Amino acid sequence: MEGHFSCCGIILPKQEAESTDEVHSIWVETIDDEYSITMQHPMNKEHYISFIAYVTSDSVEIMKLYPEQDISSRFRKKGHGFLYAYCNRHGLFRKNI
Repeated sequence: MEGHFSCCGIILPKQEAESTDEVHSIWVETIDDEYSITMQHPMNKEHYISFIAYVTSDSVEIMKLYPEQDISSRFRKKGHGFLYAYCNRHGLFRKNI
């Protein structure tokens, strides 16, 4: 199936990143030589952000998040790129930085 991926016997649809919205806003603050990332989003077992990723032209950094954890992470600045956040209910969101 083109555009789909298989993992653990489950067919996964291709994910297209959406722009952030009111519920999935990503806030970025520069502190020293790092991006400090925060979100105000539910983090319970039914609805949570699973990971935040910082993607540039030559690197990918991923911070795994867990239910009942604060959404707060820091990434060393490496230039322009994108932040991605994956919501277990609403999919993938992207913000340019």
